[in-house]
Amino acid sequence: MPQRRKQKKYAARRPKASCRARRKPQETWEIVVWALACAVLLLLVIFLYRRQEQQRRAVYENAEFSVHFIDVGQGDSIYIHSDDADVLIDAGEAEYGSTVVRYLDSCGVRELDLVIATHPHSDHIGGLSAVLSEFEIQEVMLSDIPDEQLPVTRTFAGLLDAIDASGAALVTAEAGQTYTLGDAVLTILGPVDTEYDDLNDYSVVAQLSFGEADFLFTGDQTTTAEKDLLASDILEDIEVLKVGHHGSSTSSSKKFLDVIQPEYAVIQCGADNSYSHPHETIVKRLAGYTDNIYRTDVQGTAVFTSDGRSLSVSLINE
Repeated sequence: MPQRRKQKKYAARRPKASCRARRKPQETWEIVVWALACAVLLLLVIFLYRRQEQQRRAVYENAEFSVHFIDVGQGDSIYIHSDDADVLIDAGEAEYGSTVVRYLDSCGVRELDLVIATHPHSDHIGGLSAVLSEFEIQEVMLSDIPDEQLPVTRTFAGLLDAIDASGAALVTAEAGQTYTLGDAVLTILGPVDTEYDDLNDYSVVAQLSFGEADFLFTGDQTTTAEKDLLASDILEDIEVLKVGHHGSSTSSSKKFLDVIQPEYAVIQCGADNSYSHPHETIVKRLAGYTDNIYRTDVQGTAVFTSDGRSLSVSLINE
């Protein structure tokens, strides 16, 4: 019987494919162009960020007194600098905590004398936990809200934990309290009443006075709280109004505006927000008192500086 040849394991060997496939010149140039475009974009982002930081620092360093309405989307955050004193009112939603921290950092802030949480809604207090963990805080002010109306939310509980961890003194807002901030004075005006149906009406209301410049910070108070402020006869003409409740139709009544006669109005709200803030009616009403209306959703952060006699405004659009 003829002997069979042993079958080879591989009848034929195929040539191995090269691991280094040659690229077409066109593909190589496309990669180079793409890489250069990415590098240019990165450099542009870095340049714009540094320029914004320089703008902030320039405003901060050239003024002994400044009030910064920080753009935190659909929320409030206001930083006050006067001589060696630094105050923060609110810090937007939790996602904007790092934004506020970076902003304060770029202004050279290392310590805050007072932090005011106007009322326990997330678009005002959400970012405060991040601030409290990054800076040394002397005092934190909360509004006096009945226990049965205090919100049981993770955000509010997180704020209380952050206050405890910070070691800051906790104070309750009372009408008539005053804080001396160098040559400026911060006076707590409200809330006036202690029983409201709406948490917004428990907002801490404060007036900041520096020479001939007066600022009124109203939180989210509605016309109900505005009536109580009017009845208390403590309101006066002011230069700059932080418009109540992001320009909502529930705030900024004509009677209220008639008394305070604002020369400037700042509306803190987010672009394309689901609440339709600011309301068209309120914008038109404000226009009857001033042509100087600033919106953070349109113009970004608004910074007011003063020498005690005149006011100037700088806009920092992120």
